[in-house]
Amino acid sequence: MNVLLLSQFFSTTKGGGEYVFSLIAKNLARNGHRVWIITNRILGEEYNTFDNIELIFVSPTLEYKGGLPPSFLDNIQYSINTIIAGLKIIKNENIDLIHSNNFAPALSGAILSSLTSKPHVTTIHDVFSLCGKNYWKMWGNQHAVSKINVMLAPFFEKLMTKLNHTCVHTVSNASKDDLIQFGEKKPIYVIHNSIVSPQVFGSETNPLQFVYVGRLVFYKNLEVVIKAINISRKEEPRIKLIIVGDGPHKETLLKLTENLHLESHIEFRGHVTEDEKMKLISSSNALVLPSLCEGFGLVILEAFSQNRPVLVSNLRPMSDIVTHESTGFVLDPHDQNVWASHLLKLIKSPELALTMGQNGNKILISQYGQESMYQKLLNMYNGNIKK
Repeated sequence: MNVLLLSQFFSTTKGGGEYVFSLIAKNLARNGHRVWIITNRILGEEYNTFDNIELIFVSPTLEYKGGLPPSFLDNIQYSINTIIAGLKIIKNENIDLIHSNNFAPALSGAILSSLTSKPHVTTIHDVFSLCGKNYWKMWGNQHAVSKINVMLAPFFEKLMTKLNHTCVHTVSNASKDDLIQFGEKKPIYVIHNSIVSPQVFGSETNPLQFVYVGRLVFYKNLEVVIKAINISRKEEPRIKLIIVGDGPHKETLLKLTENLHLESHIEFRGHVTEDEKMKLISSSNALVLPSLCEGFGLVILEAFSQNRPVLVSNLRPMSDIVTHESTGFVLDPHDQNVWASHLLKLIKSPELALTMGQNGNKILISQYGQESMYQKLLNMYNGNIKK
């Protein structure tokens, strides 16, 4: 099978959606399929070569800025250049199917499909417009966020369900339900995310240390954990939260940390290497993910890979992945007292944290393996290729 993948970011380090597309490409290539990927080059990103995978870089070159999406002009340039490059590839390489990541790649994929009659699978990870009625207003209130993007994003998110596509690939049943509510009429395939099995570092665990890994954007709701740390330190004065990642909400989080005089309890690490990230997860008591909106939450699987439990919001799909008191805790995302009590519970019961982390590892192996993801992907492709 010859597959054309479209994704502005093609990276194992710049977000869950981008990681999943790199995994799709590698699984296809490893099983003998040929893959072409049209993407923007990211400043500072290293790109390795793989058999059966060809990377085609189109303008513009992007600078990764935490959780900020590409600008409106970047999106337009990518779309136009991808359509031009894609037409040549489809003509010369006997492409069987186009698979696009969301937003600008989805627009490019829809136009290429219309021009060539090739089936088009589009991936939609989550529906932000359903993450509360004030979502886009709050997104626009963050530091350095483009006002043009804020105005156009809700329109384009709705447009994605109307663009030419054969079917939709999404990553959780919660996202599927949102897409149906949002008006999607085409078939929706749920294929859960997976991860490459990382090295298990087995670092000595610090029971007083917790870690967050992800973009620093408002809907990740880190305020509730920061306030929980402030409550918990009265009983455990050495409690610590390490925050890994960057994004437009960082200044707000730094200000809250300073206002609560938590500088010695909360450490902002910024971007770290893949090994450093896994070592931090492995050496922490637990991972925290208090998000108000997620398509999946890939970092949950990374914590399970290191035998660490996860504290998540009682919202789907996180509450579908984490089982309360078995693989972590599922908590009210607005109640810092509840978060504080469960942080303290894990500090006092390191054996409970270990048991829950080991349970999570079993779930990772049994339910989120790469082979299962690949077989479901292949079935989706085969079911939508014109015979």
